[in-house]
Amino acid sequence: MLKLLRRLFKLIGILVLISIAFTAIVAFRGHFFRDVEPGFAGTCEDLPLDGSAEDIQLDRERGFAYLSVLDRQALVRGGEDVQGTIMRVNLNLQPLQAEPALISQPDHFRPHGLSLHIDDQGRRYLFALNHPVNRGSEPEMLEVFEEQTPGQFRPAATFSDPALMSPNDVVAVGPRQAYIANDKARTPLGNAVQQIGIGGSPLTFIDDGKATIVLDNIASGGGIAASKDGTRIFVAETAAQRIRVLERDPRDNSLMELYRIPVDTSPDNVDVAEDGSLWIGAHANTLKLIQHFTSGKPAPSQVRRIRLGGEPVIDDVYLNDGREISASSVGVKYDNLLLIGSITAPKVLVCTMR
Repeated sequence: MLKLLRRLFKLIGILVLISIAFTAIVAFRGHFFRDVEPGFAGTCEDLPLDGSAEDIQLDRERGFAYLSVLDRQALVRGGEDVQGTIMRVNLNLQPLQAEPALISQPDHFRPHGLSLHIDDQGRRYLFALNHPVNRGSEPEMLEVFEEQTPGQFRPAATFSDPALMSPNDVVAVGPRQAYIANDKARTPLGNAVQQIGIGGSPLTFIDDGKATIVLDNIASGGGIAASKDGTRIFVAETAAQRIRVLERDPRDNSLMELYRIPVDTSPDNVDVAEDGSLWIGAHANTLKLIQHFTSGKPAPSQVRRIRLGGEPVIDDVYLNDGREISASSVGVKYDNLLLIGSITAPKVLVCTMR
């Protein structure tokens, strides 16, 4: 009996040490103790919305910004049947204002990640992830909208598949083809180890409703984007604090890893600028992000730029302690404008860069 108790206490001690080590790694990786010094070379003003713009997609040819708008604070509070929409901002007109981009939309619509695809004939398609009321027990959906008149879209197709287990962002590579980044692994253990930067989330490819898992080692996919020619796919691995760079074969849509870029922050959505650089909405302190969701305290906002070609060059374009805008999830550049969206803030921050 005494020997059994010793073994039990030894096992408990090992588990406690593992728990302490795991917590320490999570705190270190999440920059729980990082102080944020605000910085931005320019001026910013608010564009109010009836919800937060978690993702923003640009039509640079026309100067339109499409916003994934939903009252996500109401979702955090729970118990509310909240519906969202997609809004459009014409960046060539002053003053800027948000107006509906959809002629009609699904009866149930809680948009998350967005993607705009323009085909060789100039036809435009908007892709939007659509979350159910009861996530985890009801199907996740991918909605496809076709443009009817410039900046106005109508529903064209809805896809769903078990491989869309926890979709966070989407990048379209055809009128009915897209890659989808999931932010959770397929097992509780996989979700746990992702917190220390070990991959486990699937990357899914949808081809006209047929889903295939093309990678299964993403450390929580928070964002995904494609190069202008469609030969590179960039995946933001939020838990691992890096960008995964993948080569895409357009003939069969297979992916091959090229390299990984450490970014020393928790990246969310990725936008590819006109010059090919990556602009990333990020979370500089994940402990304050958690506190923001639970108590409403400000959470830092960050936009980082990665200039590719040779050794990647990374710099902060925007950094704030959360009092100007909290919980930034996306930053996109159009000429000298920087648009910053948030998980919860009911606005877009429109910044003019010097």
